[in-house]
Amino acid sequence: MLDHRHSAFLDTFLTYHEKRELRLARCGTCHEILPYSQRLCQAHPTSELEWVKASGRARLHAFTEYRISYSPAHPAPYVVAMVELEEGPRLVSTIVSESGHELQAGAELKADFDDDDRLIFVHTC
Repeated sequence: MLDHRHSAFLDTFLTYHEKRELRLARCGTCHEILPYSQRLCQAHPTSELEWVKASGRARLHAFTEYRISYSPAHPAPYVVAMVELEEGPRLVSTIVSESGHELQAGAELKADFDDDDRLIFVHTC
């Protein structure tokens, strides 16, 4: 039988996203923050999840700059990166940096939402 928490995970994440909130799933028993790829706590698979607000602070883990536009929503050049949230989970997002500021692994980032309500990370220099 399919556990309802598997399908509810994405729905819950997107509900908070629509409110322009970055949330993290946390085990209701041990309070461990789950990676975005994980739907259940490995130590407590029957525990309900809590959704806690993320600090929004992150570090740049890896990135690439696209110089060709594959979509009108992303005019070139644009940066796609793996970011590591202060709380531990990693996710892929777009990076916005003031021109002239060179990105490098370990750079400090802050979560935000663009005018189209997409989650982005801003290079805080």
